[in-house]
Amino acid sequence: MAQVVVGTAGHIDHGKTSLVKALTGTNTDRLIEEKDRGMTIDLGFAYLSDSIAIIDVPGHEKFIRNMAAGAANIHFGLLVIAADDGVMPQTREHLDILTLLGVNKGWVALTKTDLVQDEEWIDLVELDISELLEEIGFEPFGIHRINNLTGEGVGELKTDIILKTEDFQSESMSDYFRLNVDRVFSKTGFGTVITGTVQNGIAKVGDELDIFPSKLKTKIRGIQSHGGSKNHTETGDRAALNLAHVKSSELFRGTVLATPKCLQVSFRLIANISMTQTTNWVIKNKQRLRFYFGTAEILGRVSGGKLEKGQTGNVIIDLETPVAIAMDDKFFIRSYSPMETIAGGKVLDPNPVGKWSEIKDRREQLPLNSKERFVYLIDEDWRFPKSKEAWKSLFFISHVKLEIWINDLELIESNSGILYSKTGLLKANDDLLSFFNQSYNKNPFRSILSSDGILTQLNWSEDWLTIVLNEMVKSQVVLEEKGGYSLEGYSAEFSQKDLEELGKIETLISQSGFEPILLKEITDASGFKPKRVGDLVHLLFDQGKVENLGKNFWLNRTNLETILHDIREYFSSKDQLTISDFKDITGLSRKTAIPLLEYLDKYKFTQREDNFRLQGDALHD
Repeated sequence: MAQVVVGTAGHIDHGKTSLVKALTGTNTDRLIEEKDRGMTIDLGFAYLSDSIAIIDVPGHEKFIRNMAAGAANIHFGLLVIAADDGVMPQTREHLDILTLLGVNKGWVALTKTDLVQDEEWIDLVELDISELLEEIGFEPFGIHRINNLTGEGVGELKTDIILKTEDFQSESMSDYFRLNVDRVFSKTGFGTVITGTVQNGIAKVGDELDIFPSKLKTKIRGIQSHGGSKNHTETGDRAALNLAHVKSSELFRGTVLATPKCLQVSFRLIANISMTQTTNWVIKNKQRLRFYFGTAEILGRVSGGKLEKGQTGNVIIDLETPVAIAMDDKFFIRSYSPMETIAGGKVLDPNPVGKWSEIKDRREQLPLNSKERFVYLIDEDWRFPKSKEAWKSLFFISHVKLEIWINDLELIESNSGILYSKTGLLKANDDLLSFFNQSYNKNPFRSILSSDGILTQLNWSEDWLTIVLNEMVKSQVVLEEKGGYSLEGYSAEFSQKDLEELGKIETLISQSGFEPILLKEITDASGFKPKRVGDLVHLLFDQGKVENLGKNFWLNRTNLETILHDIREYFSSKDQLTISDFKDITGLSRKTAIPLLEYLDKYKFTQREDNFRLQGDALHD
C-alpha cells in the first residue's frame, strides 16, 4: 500500500493534538514550551499505521506559517472543530489554505461533544460545517462526533481513515525527485537529518541531490520512513533523510532537495492568482505580501493590476529571497500586516526572461492550462527551442506525459532532442529569408553568409540555426557553400566599374605570390575604401579565386594549389614537415608562414604534432 499523509487543521484549542494522541498513542507536542503552554507551536508527527502518517499543525493565528509548512506536505485533511465553539476564524483560514494548495478531501472530527448537552446544537454545528465545506470546496469523507471524555467516535474515525486510504496511490507528476523540507536536526552518530514528504520521483541511498536555494550538493547516507530503515523513498512517502557533506545549520524549513540540475531558483515568476471569496483585502500594484511555496514563507511584491474578492488574474511576482519552484506549483498568499490568507496561486512561468515589456506581454497571454501553455511557449520562444529534458524540468512532468503532449501537438524533435513546431519552423524560415535579402541589399557582392555572422545578427540559439539551415538546404531554398550559405538562385549584377575594381583586387592578391597578404595591405595598395575592398575580396572568395587564411590574411587560390602540390611532393619522400622545411618550400618568412600553416592544420591538409607537421587526410583529396 502507498504511504498516505494526513494533516490536521482547525482553530486553536479545538483538540487537534489530543485527537492525534487518541488515534495514534503519540503526543505530538515535543517542545517544552508546547507542553508548558498546552498549545501546539510547531509541527508534530505521528503514525496511525505502517502506511499512514499524521502531521499535527498549530491552530493559533500566530503560527499559520508553521501550519502552512505542514499543509504543503499532506494528501488529505483532518478538520478538527470543537462542538461547543463551532466554526471559528482559523477553521475557515485553515480550510482556505488546504484547498488553495489542492488538498480538498478529508474528514471532519467534531470534538468535545461531551461539553454540549443539547443534541440539537450539535446538529446545527454539523449543518454549519457542511455549508462551509460546500462553500469552500472541501469534500468530507465523513463527519465524526468525538467524545473527549470517553473516547467514543475515535475508533470509527480511525477505521474510516484506514478504509478510505487503502487504495490511495500518490501520482508522481515527474520522474525527478523533489522533497520540501519541514524539519531539520542533527542526530549524534548520524549528523544532519531532514524530514519531509516526497513530492515527486524516487531517491535511493547513495544518490546525490541538489539543495535549494543554497545550490549546495549532498548525498543520501540513509533513509527512514514510517519508523524503519529503507533503501529508497518515493512519491507520497513521509521520509527522514540522513545527509552527507552538509551541516544542519545550512538547511532550514523551506529548503528543497531535488535531483541534480532539474530545478532553478527564482526571484521573479509569472503566476495566476485567485482571491478568496471572503477576503476584504485588495491586492494592489507593488504591494508587499507573504508567499508560501512548499514549506517556505517568502516576502515579495505583485505587479499586474488590482485584484479583489473572488477575482482571478495573471501577475508578475518579484521575491525578496530566492525559491526553487516548477511550473504549475501551487502556493497561497497572506497579507503582510495584519496577516490574513487572501489568495492562492499557480506558477505559470518560474523564470521569465526578457525586457520588462516582454514579460508584461507574456503575463497577459500565458494560458492557465498546462498543455496550452506548453504549446504557447514552444511557438513564442521559437528562436531558442529547448530540449525534451529542459521541458521535463521546467514543467516538472514525467517522460510519458511529455511524449503524449508531443504526439498530440505534432511537434518535431531534432536529432539532438530539440523540440519545435511547424509554426516555429515557418517563422524561422521567413526570418532567415528576410535576413538574406536584407544582407544582399546592403552587400550585393557577398552572396555567401557565414553561419557565425547569421547567428550574431539573428540572436538565435546555435542548435536552432543549424536545424533551420539544414531544413532549408534540404528544400533547396538555401545552398551550403564553402564558408557559409547562400540563397538559391541569387547572383549579383556587376557594372563595368565593379568588374574593373574586382580585377584590380584580384591582381593585387595574385601578385603577392605565395606570400599571404593582409586586408589592410590590399586596401592601401588599391586606394579603395576599406568597406569596398572587403566586399570585393569576399566576392572573389565566393567565386573561388582567393582563400581566407584567417587573421585577415588572404591568398590567391591558384597559388594555394601550387603550395599544396609542393607539400604533397615533399611528403612523398618524407614523414615530417618542420617550419624551416615549410619556409624553404614556400620562400615565406615566419610572419606569413605561421598563418598559412595554421590554415593547413585547420582544414586537415597537415596535422600538427609538437613543432612539426604530419601529412593530413585532406592532402589526399
